[in-house]
Parts: sequence; structure tokens; C-alpha cells
Amino acid sequence: MLFLIFAVGVALAMFAGSLAIMEFGRRLGARRLSAEGSAAMAGLSAVESAVFALMGLLLAFTLSGALQRYDERRALIIHEANAVSAAYDRLEMLEESSKTELRAKLRTYVSGRIELYRLPIGFSAVENASVYDATQLANISKVRTELWDGAVAACSRAPTTSPCNLILPALNEAYDAARERAGANERHPPRIIYIMLFGLGLGGSLLAGFGMGASEKRSIVHMVTFAAAMSLALYIITDIEFPRQGLITVDAFDKFLEQALNSMK
Repeated sequence: MLFLIFAVGVALAMFAGSLAIMEFGRRLGARRLSAEGSAAMAGLSAVESAVFALMGLLLAFTLSGALQRYDERRALIIHEANAVSAAYDRLEMLEESSKTELRAKLRTYVSGRIELYRLPIGFSAVENASVYDATQLANISKVRTELWDGAVAACSRAPTTSPCNLILPALNEAYDAARERAGANERHPPRIIYIMLFGLGLGGSLLAGFGMGASEKRSIVHMVTFAAAMSLALYIITDIEFPRQGLITVDAFDKFLEQALNSMK
């Protein structure tokens, strides 16, 4: 909820700021036009084109990067589901007593991982990062340690090392997949990129308004459309970068991890 308020607040600030600066630019352009005539606008199109081109490129690359990271986060969910399923299957090679206990712990671990993303996720605007439930993280870490220690102990009692050469790497792969997901969730563009987007949006609004100074009446449709387009683009980019807290989420892909858990019988 905090993230949604933050993202919508930034988008609304862009919308209001864009309209205000566009109106200021329109009056500034009209004043200059009345003072200097049509010659006042000569040569300005090159500057406007350069600024709008830069703004378009920055929006395109930022949105493209956000979508790429979004797809990567979805792929990592499937990767973790495959990793825990493989680890569960390979525990079959242990003796009955060890196999039953370790499989139960692995189910608990996977269940905890699923629950972690169902619990409320906070947001730190200062750190530009998501904040997960500390208690749940501690529980997952405890079960993970117990599972690993149990597997190592069971391998030390095994008559041959062949099963453990498959089991331990599989468990390690499952843990690595979880860490990769955590890392991917914290991968965002540098904060300066958002500042540049916001600044270029306001700068573009000023130039757009200045160009409207040639008309005696303001065009509300054009002003609102331009401001809304910039605000919507900024919100969508921000929302995609945090796909567990906004309106655009990867929650649907959790079903693969849930299916992996349901298959652990």
C-alpha cells in the first residue's frame, strides 16, 4: 500500500507539475511573441526536437529495461520451482528414515517461500527497495539450515557417495534460485534515471507550452493529454520495477511453485 501511494503520488505530481509548467511556458511564449513578433519562434524547433528526442529515448530504454527485468523475475520463479522439484526427487535416493524427514523439511521450506510473497511487503523510498517480513525470513533461514545440515549428516551415513553427489548440488541449486530471485527483485535503475525522467518531463512541458504561445487560447485537450501521457509512462515504469507491490504483478507465476509443492507427496 505504501508503494502504491508513493507511485501514484509521483505520477500525480508529474501531472500537476506538467500542467502548471505548460501554462507558464504558454504565457511566456505569448509574451515573447507579442514583444518580438513571429521572429521570436525562429530556430526553436531544433532545440525542441532535441529535448523531445532525448526524452523519448530515455523513456524507451527505461521501459525496455523494466520489461526485461519483469520477464527475468517470472523466469526465476519457474527456475526455483524446477530446482526444488529436482531436489525433492533426488532425496528419494536416501534411506527411508532420512528421506522422510528431509522431504518434510523441504516441503516446509517451499511452503515458507510461497508464504513470504503472500505476506504484506513494505517499501523503503530511501533505499528504493522492498521490505519483506523479517519473521518469515528468519523462519525460512532456520528451515534451510536444518535441511542442509540434515542432508549432510544423512550423506555421511550413506554407504556410498553417489546419491549425495546429486542431492547436495540439487539443494544448493534450490537455495541459489531463491537468492537469485531476491537479487532480481532488488535490481532497479539508478535513482538518477527517475530524476532525469521527471526533469525531462517537466522540461518538455515547458517547451510544449512555449510553442502553444502562438495561439491566443490554450488547448486543454493537448495540455491534459501530454501531462497524462508523461504521468502514465512514469507510473507504469515504476510499477513494473516493483512487481510485488503495484498493479502489475508476477503473482500469477507463483502457481508454478505451488504446483511443485503440491507434487511433493
